[in-house]
Amino acid sequence: MKSHVFALILALSGTTLVGPTPVAVAASASAQIERQQFAKNPAFFSRQDRAPQVRITSPLDGAFIAPGESRIGHGDPNGTGFAIVVEIVTHDDTVSVDEDVNIRDVRNLGRLNPRFPGLLVFIDEDLITPDGTIIRANTNLGPLFNIAGTDDTPGAGVTIWAGWHVLESIHPREGDSFNLTVAVVDDRGQVGFDRIKLNVSDSVTDRFGTSGNGLTQNPGQPNRVVGGTAPIVQIIAPREPSAVTFGEAPPNGSLSFIQVSIVDKEGDVVVDGLGGSDGLLDPANPNLAAQFGRIDDPAAGVGNPNRNVPGFDFRFSVPSGAAGGAANVNVARLFNVAGSEVILLEDGTPAVRTVLNWVVAAPFVGTALQESYVTFTATVRDANGNQGVTTKTFQLTHSEANGDKLTPQPTSSNRGPNSIEFDR
Repeated sequence: MKSHVFALILALSGTTLVGPTPVAVAASASAQIERQQFAKNPAFFSRQDRAPQVRITSPLDGAFIAPGESRIGHGDPNGTGFAIVVEIVTHDDTVSVDEDVNIRDVRNLGRLNPRFPGLLVFIDEDLITPDGTIIRANTNLGPLFNIAGTDDTPGAGVTIWAGWHVLESIHPREGDSFNLTVAVVDDRGQVGFDRIKLNVSDSVTDRFGTSGNGLTQNPGQPNRVVGGTAPIVQIIAPREPSAVTFGEAPPNGSLSFIQVSIVDKEGDVVVDGLGGSDGLLDPANPNLAAQFGRIDDPAAGVGNPNRNVPGFDFRFSVPSGAAGGAANVNVARLFNVAGSEVILLEDGTPAVRTVLNWVVAAPFVGTALQESYVTFTATVRDANGNQGVTTKTFQLTHSEANGDKLTPQPTSSNRGPNSIEFDR
């Protein structure tokens, strides 16, 4: 990536590069000029008419984030526990991504993610890791993302999605809010970005829990309420009228990205966002299902509930390898990451919003290959049996074999410099 790209990022984030990298030296002078241009003309960035369009779909702008229980020197995996999910709409094939159920590369924290080198993610407050160490404010967090998938939007270009369960805790030094900025740089150096403001307020979140995982009722806990109301369920990703690929043999399945949103006033939809309810929580185990912040539960068996989200049911209307080659069988056990935040409804009532995310590593099979459309059905039952249901229908496409082939693959030439750490 070239220095002018970083100058653009500097302008939008109001930060300065630190460290004796060549990029830092080259960008420092032009950043001042371009920041002034941006201040005078907010449309400065939009002049790149072919730049990717970036939208943060989780958390919602203005949401309340539980601070988490990790402290400096006293780590705890019960962190903020929210999920960051980014939607990137391209106008052509110039955003390089290696779609997969695991794109995480902690070793490159502060650098670029080799699986998605154009993804730049910044939080303007320090984060406290599960082991009690600090990630400095405005460090690039892109390498911490867990998953990425792609669907084929009408016309030129595609929609790329990427998601991350945030294990870290946050305790803002000033005020009770922080900013989340996501930028995506395409292979030509064009930049699209989005930024949202998030709140940290114990008076709002503590009624549900002090960590993201505590915002929802966990498996085995007593019911929080008696009766209650039905959850509101939406399928956010993909977006209609997009198309999903048929896919090839695992792990090169459809590699489309599915995001389900659940809004619940009582917080009694049972979710273990840390992923320990399947009995496989061991960071030393290379099995993805054993990692903190992963809800994958393939061991539950075909058709059985995900033990980390037992009230969740997700089905395809056509045969899928994820369902053992059958149609209309629950595949919720294969969802990858979850995260929770608190939002205020229109009447001011706090409610827990949980998102469940999955990159589909299995293909559509059998008679599905003769079908043109697939319907997704998501059903969520809370601990009191209240139920929410939603459906969406998408085209099945042969435009490419799978989502991985809808985008160019990263190469050594677009993985950029060694460090892009920022400081306020």
